[in-house]
Amino acid sequence: MCTLTAADKARLALIVAFATLLGPPAVGAQMPETAVVANIPFGFQVGSSHLAAGKYKVQLQGNDLLWVKGDSGAAVMIVNRQSAKRPSQGNTIVFHHYGDRYFLREVRTEGNDEVLWATETKAERRAKLEQDAFNPNSGPREDSKVEIALLAPPR
Repeated sequence: MCTLTAADKARLALIVAFATLLGPPAVGAQMPETAVVANIPFGFQVGSSHLAAGKYKVQLQGNDLLWVKGDSGAAVMIVNRQSAKRPSQGNTIVFHHYGDRYFLREVRTEGNDEVLWATETKAERRAKLEQDAFNPNSGPREDSKVEIALLAPPR
């Protein structure tokens, strides 16, 4: 269960208000207006919200809001867009992982040369520093990324 502080509720209200003003996604937006599904086998963080393992609907709202909703909770994150060198080969959701903590960072859709990504949060930065302190000689690790395939929309 996700508990929100008064400041978090105010930020969420502001985000929802802006999402309403922005209207539907622009033509050529990365993700379809219908939700796609990810079956995530571990607990993870979206911004400051922690979500349990489970099946989640993932949907882009407007140009920069990603909604993640499942039976055990929901979260919204602001995403940035970045052009990839070539179109994605599959539909994936990407997590950065440090020890036993996972952070949602990217969404890629097949055939699209644009990646939706989120900036590193304070919690992720702290987890990375803790991991580095525990393993001081490990250096940068490519295996800190975990990709999960996105499934077709629920019917």
